[in-house]
Amino acid sequence: MSRSLFLLLAGIYGFFLAIPMLFFTESSLLNYGVPKVDLDHIAIMQYLGISNAMIGLLFLLNRNQPNSYSLRTVLLLGALNPLVGVVAGVYHVMVLNVPFSTFFVADTLFRLALGLAFLYYYNRESKAAGANAVLA
Repeated sequence: MSRSLFLLLAGIYGFFLAIPMLFFTESSLLNYGVPKVDLDHIAIMQYLGISNAMIGLLFLLNRNQPNSYSLRTVLLLGALNPLVGVVAGVYHVMVLNVPFSTFFVADTLFRLALGLAFLYYYNRESKAAGANAVLA
């Protein structure tokens, strides 16, 4: 799969994830295993929905960019965001006993795969940049 197509799909996923967080917030919280939804949870979830949409937009706007330090930074942050989120989510569930659901498990596995895919493209672009620097 090309980097451009991957960033297109990651950007669409960002918006796909943001829509229920913004417009179907209570259902999203219940799917994640929040036992009692209140205004504080709703406000935080909607803020995270905006963040997801903007990160998705960043991927869409950079999908056809040539290999550069800025693009590699976008790819690295695209990897770190879901991977650190996976670590935090597992810590919350396993150590802090935060309630979770089957949806949480499936979403965590998907985010792990997404983060690893971003790492793949980051490494590929970094190697290409290094090879071009040697040739120049």
